[in-house]
Amino acid sequence: MQIYLNENVFVGLVLSAVEVYKKECFGLLLGYRTPEKYIVEHAIPYQSVKRGHNWTELRSDKWKIIREIVKSFPKLDMIGDFHSHTMYRDIRAKVPLSSDDIEYMEPLDLQIVIAVNENRRSRPWTLNFDNTVSGSVDRFHFKLAAYYFDNGHQNGNGRPRLAEIICPFALGAR
Repeated sequence: MQIYLNENVFVGLVLSAVEVYKKECFGLLLGYRTPEKYIVEHAIPYQSVKRGHNWTELRSDKWKIIREIVKSFPKLDMIGDFHSHTMYRDIRAKVPLSSDDIEYMEPLDLQIVIAVNENRRSRPWTLNFDNTVSGSVDRFHFKLAAYYFDNGHQNGNGRPRLAEIICPFALGAR
């Protein structure tokens, strides 16, 4: 499975993560899905989410309103969400999903995780062997991972799979 992120989505993910750094960001992914890929057209951060260092909570009344309004945009679907994992003291953030992340993930949803760490040295953006994308901007190092359930179902071990991230903007910024 491939995940296509355009420039606006990539910038939105990075800025959402640094805006609330030390706490998690959380947002909605809009776009569409084909059998081979997810095309992410928009990454919209939730403004009213309660957040902590390693958790976020969206009020259900806000979720219902957003779901209803998105139906008014016939060319876009809610295809998933994104959130960040942040560095805590000297413990570096990583991209694996938590058990809560997996529990709340719908079968056809895409979930993007952005690990944000304080940057020790500047690194170019690169596609990694595990299909994640990583690189640095200013004083932050980022690693992005995209997860999905194979064929819309949890696989044998109940874990989502990593998808290949395609982001010409990030990878062209070498």
